Amino acid sequence: MVEPLERLLSSYIHAQYVTADENTSIAEAVKILQPKNVEIILVTSNGKYAGIVTDSDILEKVVMKGEDSDLVFLKSIMTSPIISLPSSSTVKEAIELMHIHKIKHLPVTDITNKEQIIGTVTQEYLAEAIRIAVVEKTFRGYRKIIREHYKPIFANVAIILQFAGLLMIIPALLGTFLGEWPSSIGIYIAFVGMFLTGYVMNVLGEKSPLNLKQSSIVVVLSFLLLSLFGSLPYMYVNPFYDGINLFSLFANSFLESSSGFTTTGISTIIHPEDLPDSFAFYRSYTLWVGGLSFVYLIMALYYPETKLAGMKNLMSSGILRFKQLLTTISIIFVIYAVIIVLLLFIFGHIGLLNSISLSFAALTSGGFVPTATILSIENPIPLIILMGAMIIAALPFAFHFGIFSKNVEATKELKEIIIFIILLIVCAILFILIESSFSEKEWLSSVFHVISASTTTGFQFIDLSQISMNSKLLLIVLMLVGGTAFSTAGGIKIARLLLIFQKLINNKNKKLTSQFKNKNITSLPPLISATAIQFRKRIQQSFKSYNQGKEVEKSNKQMTCEVPLDKYKFNILSDKAFREALFVIVLYILFTFITAICIYYIGNNSHNFIDVIFETASTISNTGLTIGITTMDLDSISKMILSFNMIMGRFEIIAILYIFISKLRR
Repeated sequence: MVEPLERLLSSYIHAQYVTADENTSIAEAVKILQPKNVEIILVTSNGKYAGIVTDSDILEKVVMKGEDSDLVFLKSIMTSPIISLPSSSTVKEAIELMHIHKIKHLPVTDITNKEQIIGTVTQEYLAEAIRIAVVEKTFRGYRKIIREHYKPIFANVAIILQFAGLLMIIPALLGTFLGEWPSSIGIYIAFVGMFLTGYVMNVLGEKSPLNLKQSSIVVVLSFLLLSLFGSLPYMYVNPFYDGINLFSLFANSFLESSSGFTTTGISTIIHPEDLPDSFAFYRSYTLWVGGLSFVYLIMALYYPETKLAGMKNLMSSGILRFKQLLTTISIIFVIYAVIIVLLLFIFGHIGLLNSISLSFAALTSGGFVPTATILSIENPIPLIILMGAMIIAALPFAFHFGIFSKNVEATKELKEIIIFIILLIVCAILFILIESSFSEKEWLSSVFHVISASTTTGFQFIDLSQISMNSKLLLIVLMLVGGTAFSTAGGIKIARLLLIFQKLINNKNKKLTSQFKNKNITSLPPLISATAIQFRKRIQQSFKSYNQGKEVEKSNKQMTCEVPLDKYKFNILSDKAFREALFVIVLYILFTFITAICIYYIGNNSHNFIDVIFETASTISNTGLTIGITTMDLDSISKMILSFNMIMGRFEIIAILYIFISKLRR
């Protein structure tokens, strides 16, 4: 890029001058200057340029001296000879020349004919041009950053907001149909807010591929904005209490909204049956949007970039192409929802809207209930139906697609699923044994709440504050572990624990080293899930190179393998995924304790610390079970902390790491 002072004068020439004969009076010259609004007169003599007169010359040499302008002629005040430069000269040369001769206007001549003036430049104009050029140079990098780094983010967030806004039309229309105007108006406000913001961001943005950092920002920003706009209907309807102050209203609304879009399901609303039917439906509908519809939009952002394979596979435990994922969510889970609704409606004797709400809440691992008394041990059939729905929701999407498409390859998720089912059975038995005092009569409620915790759904109908400390700790562990990868369940995910277990076991396995030394290896050992799939191609290439090297070694003895497999293979195969899995586990536990400490001290030690940990673990894992702390009486700051816990837990904290830690993106 050419420096401002080294640019050619030809870039700054303008034709703001007039010509007049040297015998023209000043009065006549002024008449020529004024209509054309110019400052320079090039004076000619016998058809040739003889000098230059500026408006400053007229002012200083004629007007200020009180001379008669009709009797003074241009030749008496002009500067002669004309000082000029060819258009091929630089800005620096022009400024130096004007400084030496103490002039502010400089005629510019043609390159081939120095007698022909093609325009002028002024000192002021050149100075302004240099200033603008310097500013442009200074901010060029920032504009490039905005264009390349942030415009794609705006464009993709815009798509998500507009899509989510369109989805809000359904509960809004339901409210309109039922005549529940406060509910429908509040939802319409959310729709308008999402759609207009999406439109503005779309105008400011630019559609282009995203890298891992940009996609992570899109995920974080999308959940924040969805939660913010989703809180508008709550603020408009105010289902909390009369006389609530604005900040408390926002804190309560933001908690309810983020609980919906993050599929957590924790709530301060004790009697949801008092809400308008359309608003109760809206609450469960946000679970569906956040748990299913939003997932494939995010995956659509990730899919085109090979760099995103690590994050996509870490979350998924199974590779589904976008069309397969879309099919799973838009068709298979809709089929599940219809089946669950019919079962609840026919056999559970639950109203249609309530059945739909419960189906949404179960299949998205959400946990919102339409009425406070809808779940009870006295009516076991809905509990059994919902337990099946919760388990289905916690299984990988790839498994569901494999069942419907008869894709045998989808059975590779069976290992993770089997471990998940075993965990459910073992923990249910433990919970029954620990809580034998009430579980002898109500064992079904024990199993139900264990499944609710492990699938991170959050359905609850017993007072968990009354259970023993050991039972609370068991549920905390279940909530933090969560379900299988790439399901609607939250938590750390079993796939990460399996990956860490496999890494530790493999590092102790020395047999593979001797096998590597004694024979060629042409295929990969089985991988747990697909969390390390991004390394599979590299491993295959490494094995291929090694085997080719062995062939060459036989002939010329020049190629040897200096890296043993037990170090080489496992470092490449799982170190990145292993490191990220450790990060996620540590951060889940760390955030659970840090936020618990904050809420504990904000509340002036009014709650048992284990109970506070239970609450923060429930929100960070997107479960929604409560020990009785998250109520209307909880202070607004603690509610905001729990809200951000839910949002961070929804994208498994890993997105934050990708934004701020560049090494993890490699």
